[in-house]
Amino acid sequence: MDELIAAKFGPPVWMGDQIRRDTLLDLLDRALTHRLTLVQAPAGYGKTSILAQWRERLAKQSVKAVWLTLERDDCDLKRLVRYLVLAIRGEGAEGDAPALAADLPPRAALSAIVNELAGEAGPFVLILDDLHHAQGDGVAGFLQALIRLAPANCRFVLASRDYPWLGQSALAAEEQLLEITARDLRFSTQEAESLLARAGRTLAADDVGRILDRTEGWPIALQLTSLSLKRGIGQERLIAQSGGSGADLARYLSEQVLMTLPDEIRDVVIRTALLDRLTGDLVNLLCGRSDGWMVLERLEQQGVFLTSVGPDRREYRFHQLFAEYLRDRLERSDSVLFAALQRRAADWFAQRGQVADAVNHAILAGDDMRLAEILEEAGGWRLIPQGLQGVVARGLAQLPRALVHTRPRLVLAHVYLQMKLGELGAARVAFDAFAVRTEEAVLSADLRTEIQVVGDTLADYENQPVTFDDLLAREALLRKLPANDHLVLANISETLAAKYFEGGWLERALQPTLAAREHYRAFGSLYSDIFTRFLEARIKRAQGRSKEAETILAAAKQEIVENFGDHSDLAANCGAFQAELLYEQDRVADARALMEWALPHMEQSDGWVDVYAVAYFTEAKALAGEGAFDEAWNIIARARRTAARRRLRQLELLADIAEVELLIVHGAGLDAAIAAAGAAGIDGLAAMAAEESPLYRPVALAASLARVKLNLLSGDFAPAMAELALLRGWADQRGAGRLLIDINILAAFGHRALGQEEEARTCFDDAVGIAMFQNIVRPFVEARRFVQPSLDEAMEDGAQVDRFRGQFLKVLAKSVLACRNNITAPGLFNEAEAEVLNLLCQGHSNKEIARLIGMSPDTVKYRLKSLFRKIGVSKRRDAVRVSAERGLIPGAGSRPAVMPAL
Repeated sequence: MDELIAAKFGPPVWMGDQIRRDTLLDLLDRALTHRLTLVQAPAGYGKTSILAQWRERLAKQSVKAVWLTLERDDCDLKRLVRYLVLAIRGEGAEGDAPALAADLPPRAALSAIVNELAGEAGPFVLILDDLHHAQGDGVAGFLQALIRLAPANCRFVLASRDYPWLGQSALAAEEQLLEITARDLRFSTQEAESLLARAGRTLAADDVGRILDRTEGWPIALQLTSLSLKRGIGQERLIAQSGGSGADLARYLSEQVLMTLPDEIRDVVIRTALLDRLTGDLVNLLCGRSDGWMVLERLEQQGVFLTSVGPDRREYRFHQLFAEYLRDRLERSDSVLFAALQRRAADWFAQRGQVADAVNHAILAGDDMRLAEILEEAGGWRLIPQGLQGVVARGLAQLPRALVHTRPRLVLAHVYLQMKLGELGAARVAFDAFAVRTEEAVLSADLRTEIQVVGDTLADYENQPVTFDDLLAREALLRKLPANDHLVLANISETLAAKYFEGGWLERALQPTLAAREHYRAFGSLYSDIFTRFLEARIKRAQGRSKEAETILAAAKQEIVENFGDHSDLAANCGAFQAELLYEQDRVADARALMEWALPHMEQSDGWVDVYAVAYFTEAKALAGEGAFDEAWNIIARARRTAARRRLRQLELLADIAEVELLIVHGAGLDAAIAAAGAAGIDGLAAMAAEESPLYRPVALAASLARVKLNLLSGDFAPAMAELALLRGWADQRGAGRLLIDINILAAFGHRALGQEEEARTCFDDAVGIAMFQNIVRPFVEARRFVQPSLDEAMEDGAQVDRFRGQFLKVLAKSVLACRNNITAPGLFNEAEAEVLNLLCQGHSNKEIARLIGMSPDTVKYRLKSLFRKIGVSKRRDAVRVSAERGLIPGAGSRPAVMPAL
């Protein structure tokens, strides 16, 4: 036997000071109750390090644990047996080992080792590190027999990059197998923070999180990152790189992984690392093989950073840093092969309708013509309403403009993308130029229809007015289209429904809304399906069926969160519509909590007039209701800026009317409101309400209501009542129940002013009757100047007539009073704010306050923001102090001064 290497009987001496991993050590302690423990992971996962820590831990517990590091020479069974004997016997046994094991056949050598182990009185642990090196004939069978025949006090812990086969299935059935994999060996956030902190640089928690995500907790990558920190690498570069310097990582991967593979397997790994997800078919495609699935199974077992995705093992992926290194290596060493493989992958994905992957690989191949073909064959603009906007944007960004202009569906995709980005001016210019170029061109009927669909969608985004005859023409077009062209049918149906809704044809809007949803579902576009939920909810609210609208939006919100995230564009739009309903229920703080993030998000993404109007004007009314008039005007100014930027004339007009409404509602002076109405051209806008198809129906209705209020406050009752009669006729005909609440409130005031008490009571009762079962409160609060006489009278006998009506009237009275106090006595708190402040002064946290008064923590948070603003503070401690000094809350001065953190 050659000279023995004593260093193999212990962990490497160069390991140095390692991060202590107590959670993983606790997991390894379970090895003492299992016959066999396998620690299997690719290179760089810290297998040796953690086993060395665990061995030290066992020594302190008086558990005998022997160590043997295996090398390639140990694939010789006789050599391995001698090392095993020496490891078991310990120091000073070298002289006896040859006599015991020399030239013994495997069975006899096995008996000798088993007998040696029988002499161990207490627990005995044999740790074999780097088992993947000892893969010679007979080694696996010998170890399997040793594990099976060793005395009961023996435990075997084996570390390997490959997955060994040692009869562990039988041990697993007997619950005697413990497996520790790369998933267990990944660094936790706390461990990563400890390692990176040793470099002497402070990183923010978010930066540590990004590094951890990028490296997937791969210990060697984190160690290289720490090394880069010590070398003074810039923080931004470090976070982007997250694996140490490129040279360090490349050297490690080459030496420890790539160069250890057989040539055939190395070529497979390099080629297949081009893909984010691998299947056996893709291995065959890129490598010219027919045994792709078997290759993947072998690669997974051989520890080359390949793991299965999902329990069914139908897809695999490489570690992202490993894959990136291999892609860069291939592109640098053989750019022709790199491009050819990318093109082959692009074709494969395109044939199977996996457009995102096909586009990505076509871009990497640098093949503009193939990229254009893939995008156009997949539908071009059709991909965007299917939720693939990012894919289209990436693809078009790579293509020369001249090439795009030769492909009509790509031109339409460019127009549609500009719409979604809010660049309506650019979209209009591009579409009109395209329409001129194709006016005399020979195009298929299907393509002509698609051009019309995109043009109509652009007109809808621009909020261009349409007549009733235009909508009937769209209905006729629907009947001519192929029944299986679900995308085109869905788009036309949805835009038709939106225009019917905007024009006030509520029942007529419902049918195409539901039809659009069915078409979207037919081709699996949940993204577009969600928009039909928004439209259905808007229709229900306009009909005065707010509870149904609330249910529709709640279900939509759940699907949005599950599929798109709670801070996606869809979530922001849904939040705006939900905030409007919450506001009308007088849950102002809840509404503002939603708008706090939703409104800024919407301003950065695409939107349409309806959602912008809801968001801006709900927020403005809520702020004004809290006495924050300057902030309310700022919101209206933001609405005007968005209207100008996105060329939304209707939003601009609605902003003018909203300003007039705020002046009326909050009693800034009749002259100021009349002046603002004149500047906004209220008379001309209100006159449109009498037209069958006004330019903008929502503008006409809002202007008409504002003019009625001004006339009533000015004492011009005759024209006000005549205009209300016209509005009532229109609302009755269209089933606009929500509008009827406003009409009846104002009509009650007008009748009472004219001495028509019975008619006044009837109108007010009608308003209450529509509102009370839908919990619609805020219209009465905002119209308190018109409501108060009727409300006072109703309160006198309302409770005796109908218990539910009586309870609702009490809610109205309380809300009206709270709002009046809030506006007329700035600096004082409304009832809800006072309750929150009182509990704050008692030392309660936000969560405790929410639990005590039955509201959400977010609502508490926004109520605190409101009262902080009113007393001019920004911190909880200061709020308590100021409240005590001013006597705002009785007894506040005796409350605890130390407040819990937010």
